Amino acid sequence: MRGEYKLCLGSDSIHVYNSLQAEVKSKGPDKGRVELRLEDDCVVIIVESDSPSGLRALTNSFLLLAHSAYSAIKYSE
Repeated sequence: MRGEYKLCLGSDSIHVYNSLQAEVKSKGPDKGRVELRLEDDCVVIIVESDSPSGLRALTNSFLLLAHSAYSAIKYSE
């Protein structure tokens, strides 16, 4: 199973991307695989898992992390 999510955040995309990179590189529970790409002014999050529950868990985690990073950037402006 695979999900692909594109977050177009303008010039803040690079900062959100960098924040998420640390999580992608860390070793966590083996629920699946996450890949990040930076395309133009967008962060692309690709989530793969063998189970629907793993896909849901990873998707929710990374979307929440992206939202938190973006909110922190906007709050500091």
